[in-house]
Amino acid sequence: MFTSELPVKSMMSWSFPRAESLPPYGFVITDAVKARVLATGADIIDLGLGNPDQPTPKPIVDRLLETAVIGKNHRYHPGRGILPLREAAAAWYAKRYGVKFDVEQELVITMGAKEGMSHLCLAILDRGDTALVPDPCYPIHAGAPRIAGADVALYRAALDVEPADAIAEGIERVEKSGKRVKLVITNYPQNPTGQVISREQMGALVRVVQRSGAMLLHDIAYADFDFRSRYAPSIFDCGLPADEVKEFGVETFSMSKSYNMPGWRIAFMAGNARLVGALHHIKTYLDYGTFAPLQYAAAWALENGDRFAEELRDLYVLRAQALAAGLRGAGWEGVTEPSGTMFVWAPIPRVLSTKGSLDATTRLIEQAHVAVAPGIGFGPGGDTHVRFALIEDPPRIAEACERIGRLFAVPKRAAGA
Repeated sequence: MFTSELPVKSMMSWSFPRAESLPPYGFVITDAVKARVLATGADIIDLGLGNPDQPTPKPIVDRLLETAVIGKNHRYHPGRGILPLREAAAAWYAKRYGVKFDVEQELVITMGAKEGMSHLCLAILDRGDTALVPDPCYPIHAGAPRIAGADVALYRAALDVEPADAIAEGIERVEKSGKRVKLVITNYPQNPTGQVISREQMGALVRVVQRSGAMLLHDIAYADFDFRSRYAPSIFDCGLPADEVKEFGVETFSMSKSYNMPGWRIAFMAGNARLVGALHHIKTYLDYGTFAPLQYAAAWALENGDRFAEELRDLYVLRAQALAAGLRGAGWEGVTEPSGTMFVWAPIPRVLSTKGSLDATTRLIEQAHVAVAPGIGFGPGGDTHVRFALIEDPPRIAEACERIGRLFAVPKRAAGA
Protein backbone atom coordinates (compact mmCIF):
# COMPACT_ATOMS: atom_id res chain seq x y z
CA MET A 1 0.00 0.00 0.00
CA PHE A 2 1.32 3.44 -0.95
CA THR A 3 2.17 5.73 1.93
CA SER A 4 3.79 9.11 2.08
CA GLU A 5 5.84 7.80 5.00
CA LEU A 6 8.08 5.77 2.67
CA PRO A 7 11.52 7.31 2.00
CA VAL A 8 11.99 9.09 -1.33
CA LYS A 9 14.52 7.35 -3.56
CA SER A 10 16.86 9.53 -5.58
CA MET A 11 17.48 8.95 -9.28
CA MET A 12 21.12 9.79 -8.53
CA SER A 13 21.60 6.20 -7.38
CA TRP A 14 21.30 5.02 -11.00
CA SER A 15 24.37 4.78 -13.22
CA PHE A 16 24.36 5.82 -16.89
CA PRO A 17 26.95 3.31 -18.13
CA ARG A 18 27.16 4.29 -21.80
CA ALA A 19 27.26 8.05 -21.25
CA GLU A 20 29.65 7.69 -18.33
CA SER A 21 32.02 5.47 -20.33
CA LEU A 22 32.66 8.24 -22.86
CA PRO A 23 35.34 10.89 -22.32
CA PRO A 24 34.42 14.54 -23.01
CA TYR A 25 33.86 15.02 -26.74
CA GLY A 26 37.00 16.31 -28.42
CA PHE A 27 35.50 19.49 -29.81
CA VAL A 28 33.81 20.69 -26.63
CA ILE A 29 36.75 20.26 -24.26
CA THR A 30 37.78 23.90 -24.67
CA ASP A 31 34.33 25.45 -25.08
CA ALA A 32 34.43 26.94 -21.59
CA VAL A 33 37.78 28.57 -22.30
CA LYS A 34 36.49 30.07 -25.55
CA ALA A 35 33.33 31.30 -23.87
CA ARG A 36 35.33 33.02 -21.14
CA VAL A 37 37.62 34.76 -23.64
CA LEU A 38 34.75 35.75 -25.92
CA ALA A 39 32.99 37.32 -22.93
CA THR A 40 35.83 39.84 -22.72
CA GLY A 41 35.01 41.03 -26.24
CA ALA A 42 38.00 39.31 -27.84
CA ASP A 43 37.98 38.29 -31.51
CA ILE A 44 38.83 34.59 -31.60
CA ILE A 45 39.96 33.05 -34.87
CA ASP A 46 38.41 29.61 -34.43
CA LEU A 47 40.25 26.88 -36.31
CA GLY A 48 39.04 24.10 -34.03
CA LEU A 49 35.94 22.40 -35.42
CA GLY A 50 36.17 21.13 -39.02
CA ASN A 51 32.98 22.94 -39.99
CA PRO A 52 33.17 23.95 -43.68
CA ASP A 53 32.78 27.71 -44.02
CA GLN A 54 31.60 27.82 -47.62
CA PRO A 55 27.87 27.66 -48.41
CA THR A 56 26.33 24.64 -50.06
CA PRO A 57 26.54 25.21 -53.85
CA LYS A 58 23.44 26.97 -55.18
CA PRO A 59 22.45 24.24 -57.70
CA ILE A 60 22.23 21.73 -54.84
CA VAL A 61 20.11 24.11 -52.78
CA ASP A 62 17.92 24.79 -55.83
CA ARG A 63 17.21 21.07 -56.12
CA LEU A 64 16.21 21.03 -52.45
CA LEU A 65 13.79 23.93 -52.98
CA GLU A 66 12.26 22.35 -56.08
CA THR A 67 11.47 19.10 -54.29
CA ALA A 68 10.47 20.66 -50.96
CA VAL A 69 7.26 22.12 -52.43
CA ILE A 70 6.03 18.68 -53.54
CA GLY A 71 3.59 17.46 -50.92
CA LYS A 72 4.33 13.74 -51.19
CA ASN A 73 7.97 14.42 -50.31
CA HIS A 74 6.86 15.42 -46.81
CA ARG A 75 5.80 11.89 -45.92
CA TYR A 76 7.75 8.98 -44.42
CA HIS A 77 10.07 7.28 -46.88
CA PRO A 78 11.89 3.93 -47.07
CA GLY A 79 14.35 3.36 -44.27
CA ARG A 80 17.10 2.44 -46.71
CA GLY A 81 16.77 5.92 -48.27
CA ILE A 82 14.94 6.98 -51.41
CA LEU A 83 15.77 4.88 -54.46
CA PRO A 84 17.14 7.79 -56.57
CA LEU A 85 19.77 8.52 -53.89
CA ARG A 86 20.75 4.87 -53.52
CA GLU A 87 21.07 4.64 -57.30
CA ALA A 88 23.15 7.82 -57.39
CA ALA A 89 25.43 6.41 -54.66
CA ALA A 90 25.86 3.19 -56.63
CA ALA A 91 26.65 5.17 -59.79
CA TRP A 92 29.16 7.27 -57.81
CA TYR A 93 31.02 4.09 -56.86
CA ALA A 94 30.84 2.66 -60.37
CA LYS A 95 32.22 5.85 -61.92
CA ARG A 96 35.06 6.34 -59.45
CA TYR A 97 36.05 2.83 -58.48
CA GLY A 98 34.50 0.50 -61.04
CA VAL A 99 32.55 -1.45 -58.41
CA LYS A 100 28.85 -2.32 -58.50
CA PHE A 101 26.46 -2.51 -55.55
CA ASP A 102 22.99 -3.96 -55.21
CA VAL A 103 20.96 -0.92 -54.13
CA GLU A 104 18.45 -3.13 -52.32
CA GLN A 105 20.94 -5.21 -50.33
CA GLU A 106 24.33 -3.49 -50.26
CA LEU A 107 23.51 0.20 -49.80
CA VAL A 108 21.78 2.21 -47.09
CA ILE A 109 21.39 5.97 -46.63
CA THR A 110 22.25 7.30 -43.18
CA MET A 111 21.69 10.57 -41.32
CA GLY A 112 25.35 11.51 -41.57
CA ALA A 113 28.35 9.20 -41.26
CA LYS A 114 28.41 9.44 -37.45
CA GLU A 115 24.88 8.09 -37.20
CA GLY A 116 25.62 5.26 -39.63
CA MET A 117 28.81 4.18 -37.88
CA SER A 118 27.24 4.44 -34.44
CA HIS A 119 24.18 2.43 -35.30
CA LEU A 120 26.21 -0.16 -37.19
CA CYS A 121 28.29 -0.70 -34.06
CA LEU A 122 25.13 -0.84 -31.96
CA ALA A 123 23.74 -3.48 -34.34
CA ILE A 124 26.80 -5.76 -34.48
CA LEU A 125 28.81 -5.24 -31.27
CA ASP A 126 28.12 -6.13 -27.65
CA ARG A 127 29.89 -6.44 -24.33
CA GLY A 128 32.86 -8.74 -24.62
CA ASP A 129 33.50 -7.85 -28.27
CA THR A 130 36.63 -5.93 -29.27
CA ALA A 131 36.94 -3.21 -31.89
CA LEU A 132 40.35 -2.06 -33.12
CA VAL A 133 40.45 1.67 -33.86
CA PRO A 134 43.16 4.18 -34.81
CA ASP A 135 44.94 6.38 -32.28
CA PRO A 136 44.57 9.28 -32.80
CA CYS A 137 41.19 9.16 -34.52
CA TYR A 138 38.03 11.11 -35.25
CA PRO A 139 36.21 10.72 -31.90
CA ILE A 140 33.27 8.67 -33.18
CA HIS A 141 35.61 5.95 -34.45
CA ALA A 142 36.38 5.06 -30.84
CA GLY A 143 33.11 6.36 -29.42
CA ALA A 144 30.75 4.23 -31.52
CA PRO A 145 32.11 0.87 -30.31
CA ARG A 146 32.16 2.15 -26.72
CA ILE A 147 28.53 3.24 -26.98
CA ALA A 148 27.72 -0.28 -28.15
CA GLY A 149 29.40 -1.68 -25.03
CA ALA A 150 32.42 -3.17 -26.80
CA ASP A 151 36.03 -3.01 -25.68
CA VAL A 152 38.25 -0.68 -27.71
CA ALA A 153 41.83 -1.53 -28.60
CA LEU A 154 44.06 1.00 -30.34
CA TYR A 155 46.47 0.84 -33.24
CA ARG A 156 48.95 3.60 -33.96
CA ALA A 157 47.99 6.08 -36.69
CA ALA A 158 50.97 8.20 -37.67
CA LEU A 159 52.75 9.34 -40.80
CA ASP A 160 55.78 7.17 -40.03
CA VAL A 161 53.85 3.90 -39.60
CA GLU A 162 52.54 1.61 -42.34
CA PRO A 163 48.81 1.19 -41.71
CA ALA A 164 48.84 -2.54 -42.47
CA ASP A 165 51.70 -3.09 -40.01
CA ALA A 166 50.00 -1.05 -37.29
CA ILE A 167 46.74 -2.97 -37.68
CA ALA A 168 48.53 -6.33 -37.77
CA GLU A 169 50.34 -5.43 -34.54
CA GLY A 170 47.06 -4.38 -32.93
CA ILE A 171 45.32 -7.60 -33.92
CA GLU A 172 48.24 -9.68 -32.63
CA ARG A 173 48.22 -7.79 -29.33
CA VAL A 174 44.50 -8.45 -28.84
CA GLU A 175 44.86 -12.12 -29.72
CA LYS A 176 47.74 -12.55 -27.25
CA SER A 177 45.36 -11.31 -24.55
CA GLY A 178 43.04 -14.21 -25.36
CA LYS A 179 40.46 -12.23 -27.35
CA ARG A 180 39.68 -11.67 -31.02
CA VAL A 181 39.13 -8.46 -32.93
CA LYS A 182 35.57 -8.41 -34.24
CA LEU A 183 35.69 -5.05 -36.05
CA VAL A 184 38.52 -2.92 -37.44
CA ILE A 185 37.78 0.75 -38.14
CA THR A 186 39.92 2.70 -40.61
CA ASN A 187 39.83 6.19 -42.08
CA TYR A 188 41.93 7.40 -45.04
CA PRO A 189 42.60 10.21 -45.77
CA GLN A 190 42.86 10.28 -42.01
CA ASN A 191 41.38 12.76 -39.59
CA PRO A 192 43.19 14.26 -37.69
CA THR A 193 46.66 13.45 -39.05
CA GLY A 194 45.99 14.15 -42.74
CA GLN A 195 47.68 10.88 -43.71
CA VAL A 196 46.84 9.49 -47.14
CA ILE A 197 47.66 6.02 -48.39
CA SER A 198 48.16 4.51 -51.82
CA ARG A 199 45.99 1.89 -53.46
CA GLU A 200 48.71 -0.66 -52.69
CA GLN A 201 48.83 0.31 -49.03
CA MET A 202 45.06 0.05 -48.85
CA GLY A 203 45.26 -3.42 -50.37
CA ALA A 204 47.77 -4.54 -47.76
CA LEU A 205 45.57 -3.15 -44.98
CA VAL A 206 42.47 -4.90 -46.28
CA ARG A 207 44.33 -8.19 -46.62
CA VAL A 208 45.47 -8.03 -42.98
CA VAL A 209 41.88 -7.58 -41.81
CA GLN A 210 40.65 -10.34 -44.13
CA ARG A 211 43.17 -12.85 -42.79
CA SER A 212 42.22 -12.07 -39.19
CA GLY A 213 38.56 -12.91 -39.70
CA ALA A 214 37.48 -9.47 -38.45
CA MET A 215 34.99 -7.18 -40.13
CA LEU A 216 36.13 -3.87 -41.63
CA LEU A 217 34.49 -0.44 -41.48
CA HIS A 218 36.26 2.20 -43.57
CA ASP A 219 35.36 5.89 -43.33
CA ILE A 220 36.08 7.60 -46.64
CA ALA A 221 34.69 11.01 -45.74
CA TYR A 222 37.65 12.75 -47.41
CA ALA A 223 37.54 10.75 -50.65
CA ASP A 224 37.83 13.98 -52.66
CA PHE A 225 40.57 15.50 -50.49
CA ASP A 226 43.56 13.31 -51.27
CA PHE A 227 46.02 15.97 -52.44
CA ARG A 228 48.19 13.42 -54.28
CA SER A 229 45.49 11.88 -56.47
CA ARG A 230 42.02 12.85 -57.60
CA TYR A 231 40.24 10.17 -55.57
CA ALA A 232 41.43 8.51 -52.39
CA PRO A 233 41.47 4.71 -52.67
CA SER A 234 38.40 2.70 -51.67
CA ILE A 235 38.55 -0.65 -49.90
CA PHE A 236 36.58 -1.95 -52.89
CA ASP A 237 39.24 -0.81 -55.37
CA CYS A 238 42.47 -1.76 -53.65
CA GLY A 239 43.77 -4.58 -55.84
CA LEU A 240 41.67 -7.29 -54.22
CA PRO A 241 38.50 -8.50 -55.97
CA ALA A 242 35.61 -6.32 -54.81
CA ASP A 243 33.47 -9.41 -54.16
CA GLU A 244 36.09 -10.68 -51.70
CA VAL A 245 36.11 -7.39 -49.81
CA LYS A 246 32.31 -7.40 -49.74
CA GLU A 247 32.49 -10.61 -47.72
CA PHE A 248 33.64 -8.68 -44.63
CA GLY A 249 33.79 -4.95 -45.34
CA VAL A 250 31.66 -1.82 -45.55
CA GLU A 251 32.56 1.77 -46.38
CA THR A 252 30.84 5.03 -45.46
CA PHE A 253 30.93 8.31 -47.35
CA SER A 254 29.47 11.61 -46.16
CA MET A 255 28.09 14.46 -48.26
CA SER A 256 29.37 16.95 -45.66
CA LYS A 257 32.86 17.73 -46.91
CA SER A 258 32.95 17.17 -50.68
CA TYR A 259 29.79 19.16 -51.32
CA ASN A 260 29.75 21.58 -48.35
CA MET A 261 26.65 19.93 -46.89
CA PRO A 262 27.60 19.37 -43.21
CA GLY A 263 24.29 20.45 -41.71
CA TRP A 264 22.26 18.35 -44.15
CA ARG A 265 23.20 15.11 -42.34
CA ILE A 266 23.35 12.74 -45.30
CA ALA A 267 25.76 9.90 -45.90
CA PHE A 268 25.63 6.35 -47.19
CA MET A 269 27.15 3.00 -46.31
CA ALA A 270 27.94 0.34 -48.89
CA GLY A 271 29.33 -3.17 -48.87
CA ASN A 272 28.64 -6.45 -47.11
CA ALA A 273 24.93 -7.23 -47.35
CA ARG A 274 24.72 -8.70 -43.84
CA LEU A 275 26.33 -5.64 -42.24
CA VAL A 276 24.25 -3.23 -44.32
CA GLY A 277 21.16 -5.29 -43.49
CA ALA A 278 21.92 -5.17 -39.77
CA LEU A 279 22.25 -1.38 -39.92
CA HIS A 280 19.03 -1.06 -41.90
CA HIS A 281 17.22 -3.35 -39.47
CA ILE A 282 18.18 -1.37 -36.38
CA LYS A 283 17.35 1.90 -38.16
CA THR A 284 13.80 0.68 -38.74
CA TYR A 285 13.37 1.03 -34.98
CA LEU A 286 15.20 4.33 -34.66
CA ASP A 287 14.31 6.64 -37.55
CA TYR A 288 12.57 7.12 -40.87
CA GLY A 289 15.56 8.71 -42.53
CA THR A 290 16.42 12.22 -43.65
CA PHE A 291 13.80 14.58 -45.13
CA ALA A 292 13.26 13.37 -48.72
CA PRO A 293 14.01 16.72 -50.47
CA LEU A 294 17.44 16.70 -48.82
CA GLN A 295 17.99 13.25 -50.26
CA TYR A 296 16.90 14.34 -53.75
CA ALA A 297 19.35 17.22 -53.59
CA ALA A 298 22.10 14.86 -52.42
CA ALA A 299 21.40 12.57 -55.36
CA TRP A 300 21.77 15.53 -57.72
CA ALA A 301 25.09 16.42 -56.07
CA LEU A 302 26.48 12.91 -56.48
CA GLU A 303 25.50 12.89 -60.14
CA ASN A 304 26.53 16.44 -61.04
CA GLY A 305 28.75 17.85 -58.32
CA ASP A 306 32.29 16.71 -59.16
CA ARG A 307 33.25 20.27 -60.07
CA PHE A 308 32.29 21.47 -56.59
CA ALA A 309 34.46 18.82 -54.96
CA GLU A 310 37.39 19.73 -57.20
CA GLU A 311 37.06 23.43 -56.35
CA LEU A 312 36.96 22.64 -52.63
CA ARG A 313 39.99 20.38 -52.93
CA ASP A 314 41.94 23.23 -54.55
CA LEU A 315 40.72 25.61 -51.84
CA TYR A 316 41.97 23.37 -49.03
CA VAL A 317 45.33 22.86 -50.73
CA LEU A 318 45.75 26.64 -50.90
CA ARG A 319 44.75 27.11 -47.27
CA ALA A 320 47.00 24.27 -46.11
CA GLN A 321 49.97 25.84 -47.85
CA ALA A 322 49.19 29.24 -46.34
CA LEU A 323 48.74 27.90 -42.82
CA ALA A 324 51.82 25.65 -42.82
CA ALA A 325 54.00 28.44 -44.21
CA GLY A 326 52.53 30.98 -41.77
CA LEU A 327 53.08 28.77 -38.75
CA ARG A 328 56.66 28.05 -39.75
CA GLY A 329 57.19 31.78 -40.23
CA ALA A 330 55.81 32.37 -36.74
CA GLY A 331 58.42 30.01 -35.31
CA TRP A 332 56.28 26.89 -35.01
CA GLU A 333 58.69 24.03 -35.63
CA GLY A 334 57.90 20.74 -37.32
CA VAL A 335 54.81 21.88 -39.24
CA THR A 336 54.31 20.15 -42.59
CA GLU A 337 51.55 20.49 -45.15
CA PRO A 338 49.00 17.68 -44.99
CA SER A 339 48.66 15.22 -47.86
CA GLY A 340 44.90 15.26 -47.55
CA THR A 341 41.77 16.22 -45.54
CA MET A 342 41.04 19.78 -44.39
CA PHE A 343 43.36 19.89 -41.38
CA VAL A 344 46.92 20.62 -40.34
CA TRP A 345 48.20 18.32 -37.60
CA ALA A 346 50.94 20.22 -35.80
CA PRO A 347 53.37 18.94 -33.14
CA ILE A 348 53.35 21.16 -30.06
CA PRO A 349 56.58 23.19 -29.80
CA ARG A 350 58.23 23.46 -26.38
CA VAL A 351 57.89 27.24 -26.48
CA LEU A 352 54.11 26.78 -26.40
CA SER A 353 53.75 24.03 -23.81
CA THR A 354 55.39 21.02 -22.23
CA LYS A 355 52.19 19.97 -20.47
CA GLY A 356 50.23 18.51 -23.37
CA SER A 357 47.67 19.56 -25.93
CA LEU A 358 44.97 20.86 -23.60
CA ASP A 359 47.39 23.30 -21.98
CA ALA A 360 48.70 24.34 -25.41
CA THR A 361 45.19 24.90 -26.72
CA THR A 362 44.21 26.93 -23.65
CA ARG A 363 47.25 29.17 -24.06
CA LEU A 364 46.50 29.74 -27.75
CA ILE A 365 42.92 30.73 -26.96
CA GLU A 366 43.68 32.91 -23.94
CA GLN A 367 46.87 34.60 -25.13
CA ALA A 368 46.75 34.53 -28.95
CA HIS A 369 42.95 34.40 -29.38
CA VAL A 370 43.36 31.49 -31.81
CA ALA A 371 41.33 28.34 -31.17
CA VAL A 372 42.46 24.88 -32.26
CA ALA A 373 41.44 21.34 -31.34
CA PRO A 374 43.57 19.68 -28.64
CA GLY A 375 45.11 16.44 -29.83
CA ILE A 376 44.05 14.60 -26.66
CA GLY A 377 40.48 14.88 -27.93
CA PHE A 378 41.41 12.40 -30.66
CA GLY A 379 42.95 9.83 -28.36
CA PRO A 380 45.97 9.40 -26.08
CA GLY A 381 48.28 9.23 -29.08
CA GLY A 382 47.30 12.76 -30.05
CA ASP A 383 48.36 14.62 -26.92
CA THR A 384 51.62 15.80 -28.49
CA HIS A 385 49.76 17.65 -31.26
CA VAL A 386 46.99 20.16 -31.94
CA ARG A 387 44.76 20.23 -34.99
CA PHE A 388 44.07 23.29 -37.12
CA ALA A 389 40.96 23.19 -39.34
CA LEU A 390 41.30 24.89 -42.74
CA ILE A 391 38.08 26.88 -42.42
CA GLU A 392 39.38 30.42 -42.96
CA ASP A 393 40.78 32.17 -46.03
CA PRO A 394 44.49 33.18 -46.30
CA PRO A 395 44.10 36.73 -44.86
CA ARG A 396 42.48 35.38 -41.70
CA ILE A 397 45.00 32.53 -41.58
CA ALA A 398 47.81 35.09 -41.82
CA GLU A 399 46.31 37.04 -38.91
CA ALA A 400 46.14 33.86 -36.81
CA CYS A 401 49.80 33.10 -37.54
CA GLU A 402 50.82 36.67 -36.66
CA ARG A 403 49.06 36.35 -33.30
CA ILE A 404 50.81 33.05 -32.64
CA GLY A 405 54.13 34.61 -33.64
CA ARG A 406 53.63 37.39 -31.10
CA LEU A 407 52.85 34.79 -28.42
CA PHE A 408 56.00 32.86 -29.24
CA ALA A 409 58.08 36.04 -29.11
CA VAL A 410 57.12 36.86 -25.50
CA PRO A 411 59.31 34.30 -23.72
CA LYS A 412 62.22 35.11 -26.05
CA ARG A 413 62.19 38.80 -25.08
CA ALA A 414 61.83 37.92 -21.39
CA ALA A 415 64.79 35.57 -21.60
CA GLY A 416 67.00 38.32 -23.04
CA ALA A 417 65.94 40.97 -20.58
